[in-house]
Amino acid sequence: MNNYFFALLVLSVLGSCSIQKELVEVKKTPKEISVLFNKNLKPFYHGVASGDPLQDAVIIWTRVTPEVGVNFLEVTWSMSLNEDMSNPIKSGSTKTNAEKDYTVKIDVKGLEAGTTYYYQFEALGAKSIIGRTKTAPSKDQSQDLAFAFASCSNYEWGYFNGYAQMAEDDELNAIIHLGDYIYEYAPGGYGDTTIGRIVYPQKEITTLEDYRHRYSQYRTDEDLMRAHQMHPFITIWDDHELANNAWLDGAQNHNEDEGEGNWGFRKNWARQVYYEWMPVRDANELYRSFQFGNMANLIMLDTRLTGRTEQVDSMQAVNYADPERTIIGKKQFSWLVKELQTSATWKIIGNQVPFGPMINDYKEGKGRYMDGWDGYPVERERLINEITEHNIADLIWMTGDYHSSFAFETDLNASKQIDESNIGVEFVVPSINSANTNEYVDDERTSEIEAKYLEYNPHLRYVNLRDHGYVKLKLTNQAAEATFIYSKTTRERNKAVKAQEKMRVEKSSKKIERID
Repeated sequence: MNNYFFALLVLSVLGSCSIQKELVEVKKTPKEISVLFNKNLKPFYHGVASGDPLQDAVIIWTRVTPEVGVNFLEVTWSMSLNEDMSNPIKSGSTKTNAEKDYTVKIDVKGLEAGTTYYYQFEALGAKSIIGRTKTAPSKDQSQDLAFAFASCSNYEWGYFNGYAQMAEDDELNAIIHLGDYIYEYAPGGYGDTTIGRIVYPQKEITTLEDYRHRYSQYRTDEDLMRAHQMHPFITIWDDHELANNAWLDGAQNHNEDEGEGNWGFRKNWARQVYYEWMPVRDANELYRSFQFGNMANLIMLDTRLTGRTEQVDSMQAVNYADPERTIIGKKQFSWLVKELQTSATWKIIGNQVPFGPMINDYKEGKGRYMDGWDGYPVERERLINEITEHNIADLIWMTGDYHSSFAFETDLNASKQIDESNIGVEFVVPSINSANTNEYVDDERTSEIEAKYLEYNPHLRYVNLRDHGYVKLKLTNQAAEATFIYSKTTRERNKAVKAQEKMRVEKSSKKIERID
């Protein structure tokens, strides 16, 4: 038995013991979190959420915060076509307890395709706020679509104004979160605490309880809560839901010798809490796809925990081009190739880290981002060959992680110049608020660095290293339109939009056209 599976066995035993203790001795919510509660929402302080919409089903979620001493809770739920929750068409009840951190997740089935629904929970004599969700169009429908793509929301770097803007956009079919929904650092470890948004626990999170508290704090944010209330989410984790630059068997920001415990334990606690607190279907693997009519197949990759081997430091590393090094692994790779062969008009890949080649050393003009696909060149080349061999058309990569805005058009082959063999386009979305270049240098220096990115990456059509927000992607039978929507500020709660940059990709063109 290897150390990883031994760790899982021990975790199983220890976990069941700790759960039994917690059931008879429920811990009170720490005051650092409870002071953030909106008392009018009691006991549903974290609101409601929905996610993973299918043609006939959707996940609905809430969390009940009990008084001390409550071990098991019965929670009822209902779903209606009416905003006032009259004439429910679906209803039921379930139980939750400390083992689930008092979260509730229902997979509501038997729904109509392409339909807006409203839902609500009830427990302890009180009702939750009413949520709104929407199922995906049926496979034979050709509806125009709109999605918001977001990533990298750091509580300490400011306010989540991008979420507030998404919440008010009634055109959206769903919000797609590409990872780094939370950050694991201690206060001030990666953030700006001067505006008073300080994370809890006041340490780097490493345990089951730590991760639960950090999600609990994030989900008290009223803008994030509102976005979840108004739209279904489709989410995937990146590294900070666990630890910085995570891979299967470790992470840059995990050191057992410094008291951070066993990586296997930490990884599995982080996974458990993610499934507790996010409106996703429980599954062994998080990578999955969603069919939105015949317009789009949305493919959500897992580039962190399914098949990623350890990163290398540079292209000069001895094992840089080792074919055994992977970022998604053989099983997910085969699944992805099959998913890309669907008949949907657009193939959209929800991708955590930059796929296309990108020189990011603006001093030397040769450095590459080793935590992205640039660090796994053999597997990327293999995927490019599969895409070419199967004549996959109308492919759009939607990428998070990098905190900045980019728009690429290229064959995505690091060894070739641009030609007519483009396999698709890639949009790297800005962060909701995590630090961009101009949090560290002034505007003049930021402009110089932007110019270097354009100089060293001739396939790059747009770069912005200074603004925060998200990308709205609209899909029709004729074109895909990507709009970078930027928040006016992250230093205070403000839904105002600073600027927008629009780009268009005509069907079958694989070229990005800037729209004034």
